[in-house]
This record gives sequence, structure tokens and C-alpha cells, in this order.
Amino acid sequence: MKQNRFTTGDLLGGFSGAAVALPQAIGLGVVLFSTMGLGASAGALAGLLGAIILQLVVGGVGATVGIISAPNGPMTMLLVGVMEGMAVHGEQSEAMLLTLSAILILTGIFQILFALAGGTRLIKYIPYPVIAGLVAGVGILMVLSQWDLLAKEWEGSLLPHTIQGAFGLIVAFITVFFMLAVPKLTQGKVPGAVAGLISGIVGYFVLLMLIPVEAKPSWVVGEIPSAASLHFGFSLDQISHLSLNTVISAALALMVLGTVDSLVTSLVADSKTGERHNSAKEIVAQGSAQVLIGLASGLGGWGTKGATLVSTDAGGRRWAPLVAGMLFLLLFLVAGSAGKYLPVSVLAGIVAMVGAGMIDLNIVAWLKSKEMRQDGIVALLVIAVTLASSLIVAVGAGVVVAILLYLYKDAKRPIVHRIVTGDTHRSTCSYPEEAENILVQYGNRIIMYELRGDLFFGTADRLRSKLEKELKRGSTLILHFRRVGSIDMSAMIVLLQIGAEARKEGVELVYCHLHHGLGFGNKIEKAFQEIDKRYRFENRVFTDSDSAFEYAERKTLAHYGYLLADDKRVEITENNLCTHLNERQKALLVKLGHHVHFEDQSKIYTKDMASESLYLVLKGAVELRLNTREAYYRRIVKYQPGAYFGELVFVRPGKTEADAVAIGEVELFEISRSALHTLNEKELADLALALLYEFSQSMIGMLRFSAKEIKRLEAW
Repeated sequence: MKQNRFTTGDLLGGFSGAAVALPQAIGLGVVLFSTMGLGASAGALAGLLGAIILQLVVGGVGATVGIISAPNGPMTMLLVGVMEGMAVHGEQSEAMLLTLSAILILTGIFQILFALAGGTRLIKYIPYPVIAGLVAGVGILMVLSQWDLLAKEWEGSLLPHTIQGAFGLIVAFITVFFMLAVPKLTQGKVPGAVAGLISGIVGYFVLLMLIPVEAKPSWVVGEIPSAASLHFGFSLDQISHLSLNTVISAALALMVLGTVDSLVTSLVADSKTGERHNSAKEIVAQGSAQVLIGLASGLGGWGTKGATLVSTDAGGRRWAPLVAGMLFLLLFLVAGSAGKYLPVSVLAGIVAMVGAGMIDLNIVAWLKSKEMRQDGIVALLVIAVTLASSLIVAVGAGVVVAILLYLYKDAKRPIVHRIVTGDTHRSTCSYPEEAENILVQYGNRIIMYELRGDLFFGTADRLRSKLEKELKRGSTLILHFRRVGSIDMSAMIVLLQIGAEARKEGVELVYCHLHHGLGFGNKIEKAFQEIDKRYRFENRVFTDSDSAFEYAERKTLAHYGYLLADDKRVEITENNLCTHLNERQKALLVKLGHHVHFEDQSKIYTKDMASESLYLVLKGAVELRLNTREAYYRRIVKYQPGAYFGELVFVRPGKTEADAVAIGEVELFEISRSALHTLNEKELADLALALLYEFSQSMIGMLRFSAKEIKRLEAW
């Protein structure tokens, strides 16, 4: 594949991405390990290790083209919160290091299991305001953590009083200034992190020469330990010393946070590369990397947006992440002494700027907008929890808020797609004129509710309130479930209660389209009866709305004294075709045709069969069916005794458009077009004109029905 070819863009993208991710990875490692009471050099090593493993594993898998993965703010600040809590309880650095490894290993395992179980599909349900609040809260924590790191030089006061104390702060401000200024001056060609790193280092050593201060060893990272100092894993005996509650809660929070942030970064990469990432594969790769990082006592992470954007803009595609990983590895192997020239204050400025960039200022705009104020309040709530408690609690609160928001919005969504009554909508059955007149007058007593969405405890009571109103005006209430995604137990109980109330009011409740996706299978009655033994399920269930409407129409006709039975025989002269024919014309019609009989389910004709015959239904019923799949069909129309069909091929002989199937014992009166030639010219003109008039009236009715159906389908 073309995408798998190594290009110069991969080389440039790898260099660019590594240049942006490197200072961030090292800086965050210093932040975390300083909290644990360990040296800056150990933190730099942890950050570098994390970047190497992430790039080589995630980049090697290639689930997201062009993504640059490295230690990042959200993971680091969550881990900082955990380590600060352990420090308060007097835990030693060794215990913290062990806890760090355990958290990362368990996070990786959770991510892998979550992805394999298809959990990545659930992430899209976390609202953006929750994510924005979490990320903004992390950004604020990152800025505050760097201020605290620099403030150690002037402990006891809010601001430094001496040049010695302010030196690190000055270098950090120089770094921030150039991170902001250089990208604007170069129109984005030089990344801010690279400009800040170089300018900060130069500024640090220039200021040391110009200002009379005493440089401390803690002002620089120091020599980064070599590969020989690494050790992988820990003994099983050490597990007993871990706080499982701390490890599990932190790992779960990191799994959620990491999965969300990684997939958002994957979308960023896709927007630049034009590719489409594999969510499950990406999270499995990220999880595998976390396990390895935990075993190496490094600092974990996931996809970083800034480095990914810089890399892809430079042309980085499939192999850019591996190029970045090899550069990190080379730096680790040969440039350990470079840490002696890397000021901690420069890294503090870079990390603070990265944190500031994570604060979404759109939250302020949301708060000002009446329509989006709710989203702004949610984001502020998550930020407040992040700052007041911990990132672990904030992630949990964010998930809870996401669930509540989803339930709230789902409960507010319309649950009724459309209400249809029998005076404006009909089944596909064709009735005698007398029956049609009854349905025109009393069809409004048939009411069909086309439901939509999910029926659960949040919407069940609203559904009940709507349906209770219909029990006062209808005789048949049809519930249409094709657009319903799911039904929970609360909604099923409400439906049983509505059914009981309907029976008291003399209204029949009918169900249609209770599809398999709702989980009933073929035992709908049993499923309802097992929910609540106090209620009996006595409702009719139809596979489609047309059959349900036909049932309701027949019931309405019977209620008003018109008994419609398929075994009822309607004479030829009483057929709808003869409505406007005089006695002479009726006699001519009877002379032309002959009687034909068909057994139940036998075919009168099949689709694409040549025909020229007109059929009058005398007894039984005939369905026109259009086969959709093998053993599946769609009923187009059903003709009852007194109706007729075949007028199109009678007027213009040709192929039929559907199968005509007998329902029950069927008696038809067949008139062939060729039989018209047996009439003399005067008789032919008289009968033909009358038939054409009748056909035109029928066509007008069908066109009006079709127009209504098209409008109904437009509102699908």
C-alpha cells in the first residue's frame, strides 16, 4: 500500500514530533518524580523511557497514522495527585515508585480489556463539556504545579524578594515569551516548544553570566542515568505493600481519561492525514505500552495533540512515530550528559504553557450564551471538582455527569414520532364502497402512535401521560415500535398498566413492529407476563403496521354493523366496478367473463407474467405481494370481496408488477381484454367508456393515497 511506504515526510514529521514531545516528556517526568521526593534526573529518565516505549509500541502497531504518543499532562497530574496523597500519609519514595508501576500496569490491562470488549464505542457518549472541563482542570493544575516547583526558591512568601529566588521564574518567563512569539514570527514553521527550549537554555546561561547569582545543582536536570541503571518489574512479595484501593481507582480513572484523550488525538491525526484510525487497536496498543512502561518504572502517557499536529503538518504519516521513537532511544543511549545543561525552570515554562493551552476558553463563551449555558456550567463543575478534590474524583464525577446528561437529554427527546388516525391513513386493503364510507366517517377512532428512541424509566411516565389522553377518544390504539431502540422493565410495566386501563375504557391496545432488537425474541407474551404477574398481557401483536391497521379497520366496521368476512360472497353486479354502470352495461360485463377458483396461498399470477385480464373478487381475498428477499415479501394491497384488480394490464396488456396470492378459498370473475372483441362496435364503445370512467375514479383515489404516503414517508 502507498501509505506504508517510507517517505521524507515521515523523517521530517518524526523529527518535528520528537522535538515537541521531548521537552514535555522530560518536564512532566521531573514534575512527577519531584513530587515523589526523587531527583530531577530520575524524572527525566522516566519521561524519556515513557516516550520511547509509547512511540515504538504504538507507532509500530500503526492503528492511527501519524499519531505521536508521549507522557502528557492528564496522566501526570493524576499521578501527581496520587503521590501527594501518599506523601501526606508519610509513604516513602520506594513505595511511591512501586505504586506508580502498579497503576500503569493495571491501567494498561484495563485499557486492553476495555478495547477488546468493544468499550471504545461507548466513549462517544461522554459529552464534550465534560471532556473540556477535565482537560481544562488538568491544564490549571499543570500551571499551578510549575508555580509551586519554582516557588520553592522563595518559600515563605507569595513572590520572590531576591534575584537569587527569582532567577528560575525569570528563565521560565523567557521560555514562555519565546514559545508565544517565535511561532507567530515564523508563521508556525518553528514549533513553540522547540523555540522555548532553545531560547530558555540560551537565556539561562546568558543570565548566569550577567547576573550575580549562585547556581544550584537543583536548577538543572543533571546527568540522565544510563541504560545500565534500569530494572524491569518487581517481585510478587511487594504487592502486599500496595494500597489496592488507590491503585485500582487510579487505574480506572486513567483508563477512562486515556481512552478519551487518545481517541480525540486519533481524530486530530485523521483530519490531517485523511486516514481512519482503528479505535480498538489503538487502545490495545496504548494499553500494551502502559504495561511495559510500568514494568520499567517510567512515566506513562498516550497520544499528544500538539506533537501530532506538528508531525503531520511536516508530512509525517505511517512511519513518523517510529522515527520519533528511534530519536528518543538514540538520545537516551548517547546523550545522557545533556541533562546537565537542561534547566528545570525551562521545562517548567514549557509544561506551564502546555497546561495553559489545554484550557478551553470557549467555556466562557458557553456561559455567556443562553443556549449553551448548561454546557458551560457542566464544564465549570468538572473543573471545580478537579481543583477542589483530585483528578481521580473528577474523572468519576465526569462519568457520572455524562451519564446524568445522557439520561436527561434522552428523557427530553420526543418519544412520539408521529400520530396517525384512521380517517387520514388506511391499510392497503381495498374495501367495498359501503365499508369505505364507514371508515371515512368513523376512522378517527383508530389511533396509531409511532414511537421512537429508547423507552426507559426516564420516558415511561411521559409515554403514559400521552397515551392516557387517547383512551378517552379511541376504540383501537396501535403502538408502533419500529423506531424504538430499546425497552427497559419500567417501560414494559407502564405498557402493561396502560393495557389494563385501556380494557376498562373499552379501548383495545394493539402492538406492531416489536422487532427482535428489543430483546423479546418469539416469546413476546411470556416476556411481558414475567415482568409483573398482576397484569395480564391480552394485547394483539402484529409484525407490521399494515396488518395492525387492517385489524383495527375490520373491528371498526364490525362495530358499526358492517360485517366484513372473506368467505362472504359478493355478486358481480354488486362489485365496486359496477358502481356507475347501468343495467345494460352490467349485462355486457357478465357476458364477457368467466368464474375461476383458487386454493388458499395459490398464485393467480406471478411478477413479470404477461397478462391482459381484469379480476373481480367475489369471495375470499387476494393479496398483491412484492418479494423483498427469499421467503420475505411486502404486501402492496389486499383486495376484499367486492373489489377488483388488474385494470392496468387490462387497459394496456403487459407484464404484471407483483405476485397475486389467494387468501383462503377464492372465487374470481375474470374478464379478458380479448373478450371485448366479441362485442359489436356500439356495445364496445358503451362499455369501454363506462369502464374507463370507473378506472379513472379508482386511479384518482390511488394517486391521492400515494400522495399521502409520500408525505408520510418524507417525515420518516
